[in-house]
Amino acid sequence: MRIKKADLDFKMIREKKLRGLILTGFLLFGICACEKNLTEEKQQDIWEYSTPAEQQMNSAILDSAFIQAESASFIDGLLVIRNGYIVAENYYNGYSKSKPHNVMSVSKSFLSATVGIAFQLGYLDSLEEKVMDYFPEYVYLNMDSRKYDITIRHLLTMRMGIIDESENNYGAYWQFYNSNNWIKTTIEAPLIFNPGEKMRYNTFQTHLLSAIITKATQQSTRKFMTKYLCEPLGIDIGEWERDPQGYYFGGNSMHFTPQEMAMLGFLYLNKGKIDNVQIVSEDWVDLTLTASTNIAVPSVWGALKNYNYAWLWWLGQINDHDLFMAYGYGGQFVIVFPDLELIVVSTATNNVDPDMSTVQEWTIFDIISQYILPSITS
Repeated sequence: MRIKKADLDFKMIREKKLRGLILTGFLLFGICACEKNLTEEKQQDIWEYSTPAEQQMNSAILDSAFIQAESASFIDGLLVIRNGYIVAENYYNGYSKSKPHNVMSVSKSFLSATVGIAFQLGYLDSLEEKVMDYFPEYVYLNMDSRKYDITIRHLLTMRMGIIDESENNYGAYWQFYNSNNWIKTTIEAPLIFNPGEKMRYNTFQTHLLSAIITKATQQSTRKFMTKYLCEPLGIDIGEWERDPQGYYFGGNSMHFTPQEMAMLGFLYLNKGKIDNVQIVSEDWVDLTLTASTNIAVPSVWGALKNYNYAWLWWLGQINDHDLFMAYGYGGQFVIVFPDLELIVVSTATNNVDPDMSTVQEWTIFDIISQYILPSITS
């Protein structure tokens, strides 16, 4: 396959990082001021095309998947890649292959890769580094002493110990989001469990990771991710929301085209390597695609079976085929079936209530289960 060439200059920075915690806020705004948000459409294809037949897929059955996608009305894009080639794609509701889409929590998987790169370049030392070491400015009187035990590992596996964001019909999420300081609010949130004890999904844990990357690298998460992940993949970030203090929203609201989203899946399918360049270490890929939860099997979410949470990725099976996926609210998906060399990407309307979000997600799983997977002939 053809991948857009990019600057692959990796400077292996191994000197001890400078935290510079007091200066970070000043530097952050200086950096952010000069960064652009890309709202225009992107023109260049980053994949080669092939026919379904050439990649051992039945075109008639595959066409049915796109008929179902169009009739669903909420799907904005559907992309199918096999053996490194686009075999089918279509876009709806005013979207095109070159128009970026809010990928919602698919952003978390991009962030997971970015954290891995920060480790491999020496900006972060250990998964056991204490989160509060990065935020001394948010230590407060009579703070729960257990908060000093929260580590980077806990943030990557959603085990900080704070409330699940879906509580009270996502009221918990909006309480954090509507605060005037997301980091302070997250750190001050009561611990429902001891750190590491139980997985509870809360996006603002991953927002702390974005702030940690900024503090550790002395550059914004966007600038660091662009240089070491996006440019080597030949992709770029469109819009990306920032918090009131200027930190990029860790784990949400990145904008990519479906073709760009697929590059993350392809990178992990190939153990962190593209065009013989190791962008993310193989060890990190293996670690972060390992289950971090112990959800009772069989777990079922529509056609998705035996699912588990990994390290800002999800694991599971559809039609008995193992998969890993980046999963965003409403049906933003990068779903990779390693044994089939298959990547399915979808984007969908995201301004819906939780019940409708479930309907949309299950519909996309059904399209994969009933049409895309059965279209594979070999």
